[in-house]
Amino acid sequence: MSDSLTDLKRVPHTILEHRLETARKLEENETEAYELLKDKETGEHYLMYHYIHLNVSEGGHKETYYHFMPIGHDDALAIVLGEQGYHYPEQWNRPYLRNSSNDDSYVWFDPSTSESYEYYERLGQLLNDKLTRFKKNGKPDPDAIRSLLQDLDKL
Repeated sequence: MSDSLTDLKRVPHTILEHRLETARKLEENETEAYELLKDKETGEHYLMYHYIHLNVSEGGHKETYYHFMPIGHDDALAIVLGEQGYHYPEQWNRPYLRNSSNDDSYVWFDPSTSESYEYYERLGQLLNDKLTRFKKNGKPDPDAIRSLLQDLDKL
């Protein structure tokens, strides 16, 4: 039996093409699709999501992005039976493979780190609010600037 794809840091697209086969098409429209895939060598299941991005700034060039999330056998059955959701990004809450921007390979992305993005987004909004209020208060003097910087440091 071959090694699991989850043991690899970077997965070339050729390995995915060779090993993954469609077990069931779940949903498809003009811009996105979902499929349940099975690794022919390990028997592991993957939920595949792909979407087509229309790059307007490059004259309407279409780019397709693929995501592959490993799922257990019970999850695969629940999805097929309609008892479990599979839509991106709501149900994509564990590490999954996604296109690398550098080459034709896939790298693991852990969505659990998105919590830190939310923290920095809130922090950025607080900073913006404080700076906007400071700007509206009129002429800045050295004491006002010092006070602002101390307030920002506390954040």
